[in-house]
Amino acid sequence: MLNKNWQDLIKPSKIEVSSSGSHNRKATLIAEPLERGFGITLGVALRRILLSSIQGAAVTAIKMDGVVHEFSAVPGIREDVTSIILNIKELRLKAHTPERKKMTLNVKGPGEITAARIVTDSD
Repeated sequence: MLNKNWQDLIKPSKIEVSSSGSHNRKATLIAEPLERGFGITLGVALRRILLSSIQGAAVTAIKMDGVVHEFSAVPGIREDVTSIILNIKELRLKAHTPERKKMTLNVKGPGEITAARIVTDSD
């Protein structure tokens, strides 16, 4: 019975890859037709493999005084914590060493906060 199910499995007959965007940093992969649910399964596996293969630096943790969880509201700040986290995740970072580094942002009083106010160590 199991062998028959695998023989009747719909196999993709068309696989197409195209790249676009500036510096060819974006690609589209089309594989069709697929069995129901297989697109999500293949997409998740491909995303995990690609993300684990990326080299570079990124923010991995954020600590804010007085914030218990990401859905907290901080008095005196217009944006909620979720929006702040999403903005921080968009930072483009360049690391000169493979070790983890710590960045600090201390803000007091009103004003616009930008990445230029982030303090890093000498590396």
